[in-house]
Amino acid sequence: MQPNSTIPEHRRPDAPLASPPRRLTILTDFDGVWTRLEGQAAAVREARVTRVAELARWPASRVRACFDRVEEAIRADPAAHGWRSHGRITAYADEDPFLMHNALVSGLETLAQAGDGTCTDLVRKLAERGWTDLTALGSEIFLSASQAFLARAGHDLVPHAVPLLHNLLEQADVVFCTNFTADLVAQTWKHHGIAFGNDPHLRLRGNARKQFLSDGPPDLRRFGERTVAVDRPFYREALLAERPDIVVGDVFSLDLALPLALRESVHDLSHLRACLCRTPWTPHWALEPAGARSIAGLHLLDTLQDLLPLVASFTGDTQPNS
Repeated sequence: MQPNSTIPEHRRPDAPLASPPRRLTILTDFDGVWTRLEGQAAAVREARVTRVAELARWPASRVRACFDRVEEAIRADPAAHGWRSHGRITAYADEDPFLMHNALVSGLETLAQAGDGTCTDLVRKLAERGWTDLTALGSEIFLSASQAFLARAGHDLVPHAVPLLHNLLEQADVVFCTNFTADLVAQTWKHHGIAFGNDPHLRLRGNARKQFLSDGPPDLRRFGERTVAVDRPFYREALLAERPDIVVGDVFSLDLALPLALRESVHDLSHLRACLCRTPWTPHWALEPAGARSIAGLHLLDTLQDLLPLVASFTGDTQPNS
């Protein structure tokens, strides 16, 4: 009998040490995933009416009534409306209230072209004040209203956000990748004792420009009932730099469509899991395939805490394929 032959191999003195579990990388959106949007969305809604009324020199009630008609038209056909980049829809109007805001402002022109006289008059008034690009006007209103709201109230974090982040950092690198201003996101976490730069496993990529599409030939993929553009050069650059194991977002078009496309085309991202956070406004066309797991790699999180068992499923060098 050879020495040590009855000792299990993993306990033999000369056995190689087991490799420590591989540290994961989680790339996550911020607004709508870690925050509740209702307060900020209400502030943007009121600012939209106030700003447009001020520019057009119209009564706020008239502007509000005009936007109500635009919203009715958008909700009747949401697949035709959204936030646009190079004239193309980069995210649909029904995906969250911020996208509805962008669609409402640019939708003034859509209804004007369809013959709505009030919208035609309003678009002309805005053009006279220098606003011929209504998408840019919507973005300006959103940014200024959001900054004013956050200066007063700060981001409204979801319940258990702080302990959850601490828990995740024990197991993974967490990268916040957000279209929002990095300083304001960092300031929110600082209020809760979490500072970027102090922990090498916590990073922040602000002004991610996920919405920007290329100006070349469109690259479109079908996800359930919708076709989504995945030619997003700035977001692609971030994803390839971080090589995440898990991507978390609440807006399918902006956050998850490209990671799912890269899962199919980039070999070392073939294990990637894309997680859609359910919100009060998650549309059926995104919710149904995520809940049914009909798209490989796509998961539904009913709450952000559902991320924990998914992280736990990545053990050692095991890389799940679905």
